[in-house]
Amino acid sequence: MKNKILTFGLIAIISIVFISGCVQEETIPIDEELPTPPTIPASIGYIRSYDHKLGYGFEYPEDWEMHSPEEFTLGGGIEKVEMFTKKGEGTSITLIVKSTNWKSLEEVKEQYGKIDPLKTTLKEDIIEVNDRKGYEIIYRSPPMKTREVVFLANGRAYTIKYSTTEDLYVASEEIFDHVINSFIIE
Repeated sequence: MKNKILTFGLIAIISIVFISGCVQEETIPIDEELPTPPTIPASIGYIRSYDHKLGYGFEYPEDWEMHSPEEFTLGGGIEKVEMFTKKGEGTSITLIVKSTNWKSLEEVKEQYGKIDPLKTTLKEDIIEVNDRKGYEIIYRSPPMKTREVVFLANGRAYTIKYSTTEDLYVASEEIFDHVINSFIIE
């Protein structure tokens, strides 16, 4: 009886080994290497967003509402729009990535002067963020106050826009500063 159990056990083990040896592990070829995600941790209270295709990243407030990309119609060279709004008040931060022929920040400044003749420009400057220069403009177009920063790289204009009513502008200005200072372009 022991021999029958031993023989049966031995046959079972050999069968399992044989069957498992016949099963091939399926490998899925990867056409291109996946990019390494950024290793910079997000600041407390913020979420880090990164777009590998367009080569940029930034942090946005975790308690702000992120709008779906489907809400925006892309055209005129616009490749991506990301928008975040502060719940309950309509304060927004919008990032627009657009292909452009602009070669310098002076061209950007010149074009911004032509966009809206009804706005009152409060401040214009060339700023530097993470070793990249950008054009900054703050303007009033009642009842709104808006701050925009435009960076040029890789044949694209990366525009970050902060907009709210004049009475709420100062309340979220520090948040916008954080978003701008976290912005990187490869």
